[in-house]
Formats: sequence, C-alpha cells, structure tokens
Amino acid sequence: MKMLKKNFLKALGLSVALLSTTANAMSLDWNGGYRFEWTEVDKPSLGSPSERKAYGLNYLYLSPKIIAADGVNIISRFDIMNSSNANPDYQNSQLGEIWGLNQNTSAATSTNQGSVAVRTSQLYLNVNQEYGALIVGRAPFDFGLGMTYSSGKGAFDHWYDTRDMVAYKVVIGDWFIMPMIGRKASTNGYGQGGTISTLGAQLQYESVENKSLLGVFMEQVKGSQGSLGYDAGQIAAFGGTAVGSDMSIQRTNFVLGRGFDSFGFKLEAGFQTGETGVTTASGSNVSVNGYGIAAELYFPRVESKWDWTLKAGMATGDDSGSSEFSGYAFNRNYDVGMLLFNHRLGNKDFLNTNVYRTGVDPVVAGNGGIEDVGNSADDEYLSNAFYLAPSVGYAWNEKVDVRNTLVYAQMMNSAKNSVDSAKDLGLEWDIEVIYKPIERIQWVNQLGLLFPGSAWKDGSQFENSFTFGFASKAAISF
Repeated sequence: MKMLKKNFLKALGLSVALLSTTANAMSLDWNGGYRFEWTEVDKPSLGSPSERKAYGLNYLYLSPKIIAADGVNIISRFDIMNSSNANPDYQNSQLGEIWGLNQNTSAATSTNQGSVAVRTSQLYLNVNQEYGALIVGRAPFDFGLGMTYSSGKGAFDHWYDTRDMVAYKVVIGDWFIMPMIGRKASTNGYGQGGTISTLGAQLQYESVENKSLLGVFMEQVKGSQGSLGYDAGQIAAFGGTAVGSDMSIQRTNFVLGRGFDSFGFKLEAGFQTGETGVTTASGSNVSVNGYGIAAELYFPRVESKWDWTLKAGMATGDDSGSSEFSGYAFNRNYDVGMLLFNHRLGNKDFLNTNVYRTGVDPVVAGNGGIEDVGNSADDEYLSNAFYLAPSVGYAWNEKVDVRNTLVYAQMMNSAKNSVDSAKDLGLEWDIEVIYKPIERIQWVNQLGLLFPGSAWKDGSQFENSFTFGFASKAAISF
C-alpha cells in the first residue's frame, strides 16, 4: 500500500511537470473587432420608383492565434452574426447580420430574433524562420493599395480575399519573394479534376525607414469547364450563351510608392488577359483583356491641422463593338465615394459589373439590367470609369476630424445596348465627421450628396435625379 501511494505521487508529480511544460510552450493570443452600421440611400434608382433602402448591420470577428512553439503559429478567424443574411451571396463576406432580421418561423409572434451559426473564414499555419516564413492553409492575401487584392483589414471593410494555398516568403533585407500555389475550387471532392488552381509569385521591396515601396505580383488562374460555376446572368453579362471550355486568366499587378515628410504617393496598376471559359452562340470563347490604374497622393499634417489627399485612376469597361470582355473591376473594399462605385445605382449595368454577381436575371442582364438597386448592400465595383477624388481633412480637436471629398467620374465605354454615348457619371460630395475617443474606437458619420451625370439617363430612357445617402458606423478593435 505504501509503495502504491509512493508511485501514485510520482505519477502525479510527473503529470504536473508535463502539463506545466506544455503550458509554457503553448499560449493563445486573441484579437478581433466589433462593428455596427446604419446606412440609408434615398433614391438608388435615380428615378421613380425610388427603391429607397435603409438597413443596419451588426458584426463581430474573433481571430485566435495559437503559439504552438517558437515561431510556429496556428491562426484562425471566426465570423459571428454574419451567416444568415437575406442575400446568400453575402454569406462569405464581412458584411454582418441585418439588424432586425428574424430567423424564426413566425416573426410576428416570436419573442426573440433567433440564433445564427458561427462561420470560420481563415485557418492556416505560419512557421517563421530566420530568413523567411511558410504559410499553409486558408489564409488572407492582399497586395499594394488593395486595388485588386484586399484581405479586408480595414475597420469598415465588408469584403476579404482568402485562398487555400502553400506559400513560402523568402526575406533578404528589405526585399522578399513569395511563390505560392493554391486552389480556389474543387467540385469533385477528393478526386482529381474539376478544380480551379492558382500559381503566383510576389516580389516586393519595402523600406519603412525610406518610406519606399516597389512590388509586382503575377498570378495564373486555371479552371476546368465543370468547376467555373458561372450562373446564367453572368454568362449573359459576358456576352456568351454557355460555359463551353476551360478558363485560363493571367493577372499582373505593379505597385510603386514613396513617402517624404510633407508628401507621399502610391501607384498601382493591374492587368488581366486570358479566356473566361464562356462561349458565344457561334462557339467562340469569350476572352478578357482589361486593366486598371489607381493613384493616391497625400499631404499629411505636419504642424498644421489640415491634411490633403487625392485619389485618381481608371478601370476599363467592356467595348460593345468587340467580341472579348474588356472590363476590369477594382476590389469592392477600394472605396472612392460613399455612393459612386459603392452602391448600385441607376437602371442599367452601366459599369459592366453583373459579370461578378450571381443571382442576376439573365434576361435583364442581357439587356444591361442592374437589378436590386434597392435591395442590396454596398456591393458595387469600381469599373468602366475614370475618377478624380480630392479630399481635405481638418483636425477639429484631438478626438474629432472633419473630412470633405469631391468625386468626379466619367464612363470609359458606353454600356451595351445603350442608345446614347454620354459618359458623364456626375459629381459627388461626401462629408465625414470622425470621432475617436480612444485609439481603438471610432465613430464615423457620413453624408453623401450625388448629382448624377447624363450617362445615367441613357438618352431619355431613364431619370438621373439627385440623391443622397447617410451612414453612421462605429468600430471597436482589440
């Protein structure tokens, strides 16, 4: 009995020692963010009926990082109140739950709002070494200004780019090169085939001391015919009739930036070419050939209370006289104005963006329709446009900033099936009041005034009435 008791105490001591070692070798680090927004747009149709919209959004994300060993991290992200939006196309986003949306069978008699599931949007392994890092899993990805690739790190970003990939980042001084392979879709489960695969490489120079940035990212995306997943509306928007071949698209982005004490700039250009996999009635493949440019100039506050920025750029649109699709779209996180290129507007797909949406009626899409301008969130893309957006900010006090932005835009190409060649998209004036009681909390109030140009009228088919929008949104990061 005495021997048994002695052995038990030894075993207990060994267990405690092992558990203590495990606890010292592994820790858990959390970060996340909470956001609430209210948005109203008076007349997104720019005519009658107005299709006025007003909605609130509630959202929380948690990102735990398990430090398994020195330099070995397992990172994930959980999206809460973001899984049962009225529009299923928004489920894989950071948009949030519609405030007041009721999941119960009978909303009239229910005593609560119902519960929603927690979704996982990221899970990947990050192994840091002396001269580089290995990334394996479903990881976020961004590049440059976020014109094409954005991981959605902004406090009010509603969208994000992730990919299942294997990448290795080799760091040499201020330079790094990161080749990567990935997979976007696999429709055949565990079997080979039916996939969309990516192969890319990023080369970048970045010096914090010199405020310099220089980089290039090249990517090839290939997909088998059965994996593309275009719906009928997208096929019609491409100008095709069916999915009849494989997809192969090449994308290249360049970024250049330089900063000084009183001035700085960043410039990004993106190009894409290749075959969409969509075929026309004659059996020919619809190819893509488009590009976009985004430039940002900024004059930060030094001793003054004023700061100035300027955004300018363009994205090609589809040429109705060509058999290829020549449009290019910026990432939806890249916002220039509160209304323009952010919310769907008007009565036609003037910006050639139906190709990026599912659920658009193919009949309407084939006639250039834009659908659901009054029943959609801020899901519009910057495409088929030239824009110029100067902005001035004033530090009212230590906690309150006021910013005014003017946005002027023109269409690059007239929309398909248009009867008028007018290209003026109009002028927008945005007023923002930003309140930051502490560093990690901000409350932003926006008023957007839009004076639509004659392009929205398409001759005399539609109206281009004045409209305005209001947004009040708060974010807490931790």
